[in-house]
This record gives sequence, structure tokens and C-alpha cells, in this order.
Amino acid sequence: MSDSASDPSALPRGYVRAVVLGVLVIPVNCLWVVRLERLMFGPYPSTISMFANVVFLLFVFAALNAGMRRALPRWAFSQREMLILYTMLSISTGLAGLDGVPTLNQLMTYPAWFGEGHPGVVAKPPIPGWLLIRDRDVLRGHFLGHSTFYTWPTIHAWIGPVAAWTLFICLLLFVAQGVNVLMRRQWADRERLTFPLVWLPLAMTDSNGAFYRNPLMWAGFSAAGGLSLLNGIAFLNPSLPSVNLGDLDLKPFLTARPWSGIDWLPVTFYPLAIGLGFLLPLDLLFSCWFFWLMWKMQLVVANAMAWDANPEYPYQKEQGVGAIIGLALLYLWTGRHALMDILRRAWAGEVDADSADPREAISERTTFAGVCLGLVGLVVFCTIAGMEAWVAILFLGLYLATLVVVTRIRAEMGSPVHDFHFMGPDQVLPRVYGAPALSQADLGFFTMGYAFTRAHRSDTMPVGLEGMQMARLRGVDPRWMLGAILLATAVGAVSSFWAFEHLAYQYGAAAAFNQGTGMSRESFSRLASWVGGGHDARPNTSAISAVCIGCLCVLSLAALRFRFWSFPLHPIGFAVSSSWAINLVWMPLLIAWVLKALTLRYSGLAGYRKMIPFFLGVILGDCVLGSTWGLISLLFGIRTYNFFGA
Repeated sequence: MSDSASDPSALPRGYVRAVVLGVLVIPVNCLWVVRLERLMFGPYPSTISMFANVVFLLFVFAALNAGMRRALPRWAFSQREMLILYTMLSISTGLAGLDGVPTLNQLMTYPAWFGEGHPGVVAKPPIPGWLLIRDRDVLRGHFLGHSTFYTWPTIHAWIGPVAAWTLFICLLLFVAQGVNVLMRRQWADRERLTFPLVWLPLAMTDSNGAFYRNPLMWAGFSAAGGLSLLNGIAFLNPSLPSVNLGDLDLKPFLTARPWSGIDWLPVTFYPLAIGLGFLLPLDLLFSCWFFWLMWKMQLVVANAMAWDANPEYPYQKEQGVGAIIGLALLYLWTGRHALMDILRRAWAGEVDADSADPREAISERTTFAGVCLGLVGLVVFCTIAGMEAWVAILFLGLYLATLVVVTRIRAEMGSPVHDFHFMGPDQVLPRVYGAPALSQADLGFFTMGYAFTRAHRSDTMPVGLEGMQMARLRGVDPRWMLGAILLATAVGAVSSFWAFEHLAYQYGAAAAFNQGTGMSRESFSRLASWVGGGHDARPNTSAISAVCIGCLCVLSLAALRFRFWSFPLHPIGFAVSSSWAINLVWMPLLIAWVLKALTLRYSGLAGYRKMIPFFLGVILGDCVLGSTWGLISLLFGIRTYNFFGA
């Protein structure tokens, strides 16, 4: 019998065991992720929506648990416990990922070490000292290595800034998870969003074992895993043959104008992305690669017309910002009645009588109050850091709106990428108002906020919603799942700070790391340009127009889909294809589109459902074998095959 049918009252005992195991494994997981992405130059598990390292760990725990069921059945973990563990490790991976907490490690240390007179560094950056590490002697080991983090002067210098930023991260994600609690029922139970990214962990942890007895699953596992095994061996022994699944750049072959205007033209065949793509709706698959071609054609036309004399043209990032704003407005409009009902019930303290099971993690009234208090706490933090209150409100509002859009995209479509590079409020506000209209303290906080706004590849708000949805589907008390998510956030943030410094003091962030200082250099160079009047000195009307165009395109696509149900272009495809990561997966998504279209045409819906285990096996095989190479890299200190990420 599946765990979903068992008595929920038995959960607290298992919950404690799962949470304790999660807390113990999170630091190791964070160290593994940071080492892979920062020290070993890949693979990059945090840069795709389903974290491969967590799938690998879940596979290992599931295998151990299967043996335990035979030898010590009373000690075996239930599906509920496994899902709690999976969610906690996913939260920690997002925090430790390439666009997570380690970027803060860079930003906190950059000004004091490079200091006055260094190109791209403001002599006295307008950032409060309690958010930075200011002791150069402490930072010597961080940048140059051959030292240890574990001395009292070093730890003492880090405690204050780490505590301050951990508080900010916890407040930010507390608000985000509160929004998840308010919106989960509307999105999952009423709108029936499919949450494709939860299908694999649910199948892997089901105690009936049907997933592991399916020959199609093992066929997909063998196909993807076999390629990873072959390429991994060839990476260590270059004389052996391999299959190039990674970055094959066609740009060098396009030398004549206007085709030379195309920036980067990679072709990849990542099995993980193909497997995830097969789970997407057909119209979104088509839209992703179609709009990717559209963005490339914009570059070609700009080159042909010499419009690219302005290096920012055609303002693709700004169009992407407009797409995010358009999606936020769209979701706000289509869910306006549900939002008004939530606000009314929260104000009156009512329970939603339309649901068969009105229990959520916490009541809507308590959740709404918690979200409001969290927002106040965030604004107070920003103002203590020197920001103007109105700027802090705009900054947080735009950032949280982007988080909600990313969460909705994953819940609705399960898109394998949603990075939105360089589209944060720190990019938008100086372009709209002009940098001189903002205080230097505002610009200083934007510089530190780059750790959150640079990209959205590993956001943990959607992971939290997916955890809550799995909890509801498998009878986990949502209060316990929410508690595990919040605990994993706090432990994961501290563990991510620690993992980066543990490695930095050994190897040197400026000596041996991949992007050990690069992201901080980007941010502080931008600050120097703002302060020096060289960038965004006044409102950029061209950029503002591009934002409006992107927003209008998304709303127009949505209107066409409402009017014509078979219209093939999806506004989410326009949005997710506007950023960098689509370059890595456009070909896998095109392949998945062809395979899914052929399956539906010749086998129908029944044939598609029959093929799902095969593609889940493709995802699993690529994650397991690819992460095995990453584990070998960790154990033996060598670079190994990079199964995903350029």
C-alpha cells in the first residue's frame, strides 16, 4: 500500500527523523555544490530547474531505503520522510548555487581587499560596514588561499556580516513561502496546475516500487546514463571516443554580415533537458525555440541596419523585464477574484468552505499577517542599511514579483530554465529614474543586492511551493513541510556561507575559483559607473520603451490565447527565451517538441502517458551518472565530466 493511504498522525516521529537527517546532510550538500560550481568548473547542478545533485541523493537514499525495508522494515523511511528530505536538500542547493549565497561571499569581501585606486572600485563605497568584511588581514586567506578559516580572528570577523545577511535572507524567503501558502490552493486545487517537476521525486519515493519495475524507465536511464558514462571515461582518457553533448558553437561559421551579428549560437543535446522538455506542454516547447530564433533574428536585423552601433540594441534584457512585468500583471488580473477572496477571508478570519480539506500549513489570516510583518522587516532592514523607504519598497516589490512569476512558471509549465539574467530591480530603477535621482546608499544596496537579482536560476520560492504540493498529494501535514522548508532556509544559508569560505581559505577565491571574484567585480564596476556618472546618468527612454514593448508582447500573446484556444505561441515562451540559459537548451527543447508531437500524433494521449516513464528515466539516468562524476571529483580532487552547463 502507498504511503499516501497511511495515518497522518504517525508523521511527527518520522518528521523529526527526516528533518534531523536533512540538517546533517545540508552542510555536506552545500560543500559539494560550491566545490563543483566554483572549484571544479562544473557540472553546474543549480543552473537548471531540477537540481541533479538532489535527484542523485534521493536515488541513493531510495536504494538504501529499499534494502532497509527488507532487513529492518521498522527503520525504513516512508515516502513522506523522503519528500521532506528531498525538499530540504533542494532548498539548500538553491542557496548554495551559482547565483545564491556564494555571490554574497564575494560582495562582502571585494571593497576592502581591492580598495582605493583599484579600477572599478569606489574609494569609499556607500555600504554600511556591518554588511562587509573590512579586515584585510582576515581577507588575505580568503583571496589567496593556503590558510584556514578556523581561527578566532577570522571567524569573529565573519560572524556579524553573515548573521545580518542570514537574517535578510530568512526574512525574504519567509515572505516568499508565505505567498506560497496563500496561493497554493488557488494554483493547484482550482486552476489545476500540473507541477511537472514533482513527478520524478513522487515516482522515485513511492513505496510500491512500480517506477523501478518499469522497463521503459530503465531503458531511458540506460540511454542517458550510458552516454554520461562513456563521456566521463573519455574525459579522463582523451584517447577514447566520446559523444559531444555539450556546447558546439556555430558562431565562428557565421562570418558574413548580417549573420555575424548573432552573438552566441550553441548547439547542445543534453539528455536531462530533453527529458524535462518532454514533460512540457507542446505549445510551450514550440514557443521556447521559436522565440529563441526571434531574439537571434533581432540581432541579425540590427546588424543589417547598423542599429547595433548602440551596443545595447535591441535591449533584449529590457524586453525581458517587460515580459516579467507583463506576466505579473496577467497573473494578477486572472487571479484577481481569488486574491480578493483571500484578502477578505484573511481580514475576517474566515475559513475557505469551498475546499474539501480547508487545512493549509497555517491559516490565511496568520499567513497574511506574517507576510505583512516580513515585508515591514525587510523595509526596515533596507532603511537601516541607508536606503530611502520608497526605493526599498519598489526594489522589494519588483524582486518579489519576479519570484512569484518564476514560481508560477515552474508550477504551470515546469520550464527547465528561468534565469532572467540582469533583469532585476537594480537594473530597472536606475534606468527609469536615472542614477543621480537615487541616493548613493540606494546604489550601494543595489550593489550588494546583486547577489539576489543577478539571475533567478536557483530561486527557492518555487522549490518551497513544489514541496508543499508534494506534501498535499502524499498526505504530509503541510505545517511540518513548511517548518522543514524554513529550517532548511536558515541552515542552508549559513552552510552556504561556510562552504564557500571553507574552500576559499584553502584554495583562494582569487587564485583557483571559477567566478571567485567575477560577480563582485561586475557589481562594483557598475557602482563606480553610477557614482562617476558614466552610466544611467539620466532616464534611458530607449530602455523604458523596450520594457513597454516586452510587456505589451506578453499581454498581446495572452489575449490571443484567450481569443483563439489553438494559438500556438505562449507568453511564457517569450519570457523564458529572453535570457541567457535558453541558449543551452533550445536544441534539446526542439528535439523534445518533435518527439512529443510525433508521440501525440501517432499514439495519442495514451501513448504519451506510456512514454513518460522513459523520459523520467532519461532525467534520472543523466542526473545519477552525471552526479556520480561530480562525487568522484569531490572525493579525489580532480576535474571530471561536465554533464550540464557551459
